[in-house]
Amino acid sequence: MLHTGFDAPKNSLELHCIKRSQERVLDVFDKLGVPYSKNGSVMVAWNLEQVCKLEEILSSSSEKSIQGLSHLTLTDLYQKEPNLSRRAQGALWIPEETILDPFIYGILLAHHARKNGGQILTNCEVTQCCVSDDNKNVLATTRGQVTAKVVINCAGLFGDKVQQLAGIDTFTIKPRKGQFVVFGQRAGRLINSSILPVPSDKSKGIIIFRTVYNNLIVGPTAEDVESRERAPLDDAITLRLLEYGHQVLPDLTSLMPCGHYVGLRPATQFKDYQIQGYMDRNWITVGGIRSTGVSASLGIAEYVASLVQRDMMVEPVQSSTSALEHSEWSVLPDGRLLVGEFAYGITHPITQYGASERYHLSRL
Repeated sequence: MLHTGFDAPKNSLELHCIKRSQERVLDVFDKLGVPYSKNGSVMVAWNLEQVCKLEEILSSSSEKSIQGLSHLTLTDLYQKEPNLSRRAQGALWIPEETILDPFIYGILLAHHARKNGGQILTNCEVTQCCVSDDNKNVLATTRGQVTAKVVINCAGLFGDKVQQLAGIDTFTIKPRKGQFVVFGQRAGRLINSSILPVPSDKSKGIIIFRTVYNNLIVGPTAEDVESRERAPLDDAITLRLLEYGHQVLPDLTSLMPCGHYVGLRPATQFKDYQIQGYMDRNWITVGGIRSTGVSASLGIAEYVASLVQRDMMVEPVQSSTSALEHSEWSVLPDGRLLVGEFAYGITHPITQYGASERYHLSRL
């Protein structure tokens, strides 16, 4: 989901990047061919305490210059979402929120980079880092040595480990698990917009949203875990998600889920993004991006480019959305994503459950 930043901390780098990204991300989607739908979100308060918090969110959004949020009467809410439980006490309408296929977005950006001379090394672990006599970073990897004038460490769940290889220790990754339940496309007809809870200080809470392929998803949860590799599926959490889905959408009780998945967010001890340039090392760290990475992606890229130019004395390649080219893509019978002459393995469940079904091909 592309979020507007209504719950990002005021004056935070996260909010800055989200707002900058939102200014042009839909244009990038159109030019690249990313599936998306600007369907908006309703934030629903289920008790009087949450109703009071809606007022705070509306006021805070205005202070952050986030436009478009407005109160919904219960009559308006149920006109928008007739299948919603009748227990609602209040709601906000957030029209700018958008759904997309996040996997295909990333792949099309990577494909664009490859077409313009970029090289991608997968299964390539960085094991050591040192600085050469001519002030370049020399990285030892499991696929050979890589020399770079500037390194951008955006290693996600391993961002702090890579940071330490450069002798920098500024944050610690604290993996946060999010579990989801996926329903088929019949369930997608039950909602017209994304159904948001009133967020907490820790997370946005459990959302019920439709994918661009009309699957319906309930999640994510937010549990701090130790593992950075692959968090296990928890049956008790699955039952909790199903119970929540049934409470919000009673008609969901007649439909069975078609799958589940688990993701890990690279949270840190800080609420804000950890993006910092280290001029003496020609090193930039992009850490702690958590769940708003897609929402802030272009803003993060713009901010990093400014650090490269200002702190590393390197003139970045000037980017323009006019240079982006639409790339035709399709799902192959073996389940891979074909973009131009390149085939990519599909790893995100939204694409696995949705795009494959959309093209009447076997689901992974």
